[in-house]
Amino acid sequence: MKTRFLTITTILLLSFCTKAMATFCVDRIYREEKVNLYLCQNHSGFNETRGLLFKGRAKVLNEYIKDKIAKGELTDKRFEIQVYDAILTYQHLELTQGKNGYFVSLSGYASLQELMTIVDYFAKPGWQPFLTGDYQTIGSEMILKQIDRFYEQHTVPTTFGYEPFPVWEKEEVSLEYAGDSLKYVMNHTPLSFQPTCSLPVKIQDRFLFFQADSIFVVQDIQVIKTQKIEDSMYEDFNVYVFPKWVNICWGGEDNWAFSYSYDKNRFSKRNQ
Repeated sequence: MKTRFLTITTILLLSFCTKAMATFCVDRIYREEKVNLYLCQNHSGFNETRGLLFKGRAKVLNEYIKDKIAKGELTDKRFEIQVYDAILTYQHLELTQGKNGYFVSLSGYASLQELMTIVDYFAKPGWQPFLTGDYQTIGSEMILKQIDRFYEQHTVPTTFGYEPFPVWEKEEVSLEYAGDSLKYVMNHTPLSFQPTCSLPVKIQDRFLFFQADSIFVVQDIQVIKTQKIEDSMYEDFNVYVFPKWVNICWGGEDNWAFSYSYDKNRFSKRNQ
């Protein structure tokens, strides 16, 4: 199956025809001056924080591309990058270019270093298109080996630096991108919670932070209550905030898993 690279607007409507089923994909687009990054996550493993991680990657990658263009190492064209959850598409890495752009399609959540390696590959003298083989003929395992070999052969350590910056903010809380990862900061103080589940919500003067295995209630930068999650979550909750309580739900407002009472500073857990 051959990938067709279109404008970023058309990608929203048609890309699923070649790569994934639209009913299973939650998509985000991050637009920068020299790069459009399209991210498709599986709906049953969707994390808004993962999307924000790629928002940070797109911003840094944009500066990296601009630096390459300024040095004459790349033609001044826009990168169109499609990143698909590996569950939703066959394993692939496809790198092509045309008169007006560089085109990238890949499966799996590529790191910043891997995205930089791809940019570097386009800058190589004697560049040639890179297309992994037909998975129906050679199988996914062989394609994964091709992809691993590509990064092994073309990755060069880089000293390209950038200052940490926020990718999300809510009053005194922000989510900062640094070192190709995310961290929560509250009133300029880094927090230890891992951004692996839903974004924080505020109820009166308290915040609820979510990570895969726990929910934390924070007031004045102090944890005043913790609720363990027995089956670690790797997708976002649906969270509904009311004046005196918060409902934390699976897949809809009626299917709540936990409820937090502000007055009692206590979690209730729904009986299964």
